[in-house]
Amino acid sequence: MTITRILKSPYLVICCLLLIILWLLSHHLSCAPYMGTIRGPEFSHLQPEFPGLSSLLKKVANEDRVVIITMVDQEWAKPESILDLFLESFRIGERTKHLLNHLIVVALDDQALRYCLRAHPHCYLYRDSTKKSESLNSDGLVTGWSKKFLVNEILKIGYNIMFTEADVMWLRNPLMHCHQQNPISVACGRDQHQQNHLTVENTGGFFFAKSNDINIALLNALDVERVLYPATGNQSLCDIVKRNDVIQSLGMKVTLLDDANFGRFCQPNPQNQSEIATLHASCCNNTKSKVHYLKLFLQGQKNMNPQWIIPSQCTGF
Repeated sequence: MTITRILKSPYLVICCLLLIILWLLSHHLSCAPYMGTIRGPEFSHLQPEFPGLSSLLKKVANEDRVVIITMVDQEWAKPESILDLFLESFRIGERTKHLLNHLIVVALDDQALRYCLRAHPHCYLYRDSTKKSESLNSDGLVTGWSKKFLVNEILKIGYNIMFTEADVMWLRNPLMHCHQQNPISVACGRDQHQQNHLTVENTGGFFFAKSNDINIALLNALDVERVLYPATGNQSLCDIVKRNDVIQSLGMKVTLLDDANFGRFCQPNPQNQSEIATLHASCCNNTKSKVHYLKLFLQGQKNMNPQWIIPSQCTGF
């Protein structure tokens, strides 16, 4: 009888629960070092933090909840840099100056943030939890996982994104070319000899993504795929939207934006230059080359020079 009364005692139940909780906590702590070893730095950014992002998005977004996002590191954000030329293109473009009000420049390190704050009113410092600065390479539209996480976070908060590489010059508003009913519109050029082959030189440096369940599911699926198949983790968005397995499984409708509106260095000059919305210095193989040729290009735009100074090969010098 005594044993039965003890078993029915609420104090015993509470004590048992406390013991279980203490055991779980101690078990978690004892396993933490091993879990860190298993995950490694590749997985340590699965819970990134975005302090102040929501309030900045609310301040910058237009009435349709669209924000323009670009990313720069210390190499691209300094005096006479890619960032300066990028912002200048908005100022001299055709009805694009007002779009600066809706642009957030994401800095990937402290030095880039300091310079950004001198050049533009809407800057955001973003580091993933690896605390490792990610250098920007024009490898095709948000290939780094820290960038994909930021884009996904913005979509989850409820804002539509016009993402642009900073080495893309804005001549006209590209949103008018995006299909408003499809979840995503991507500037992906074509190789002249291999129509389905996408290279660094053939990416347009721009995409528009709506905040909806399909796009969020796409980025979540890519994260799972990265864990299961690490070799696929660095694909560009252009590569991804050409994959039937991804698009069909999510039932996505993708708009591939026309080369006639989204130009690139190292491609034949367009017949109708008045239709070009953006121009991407995609094939320049280093920052010095990009800055040199983009300066020449913008100077021609300022002088209303109809002859574009676009290199057939954008290499170092």
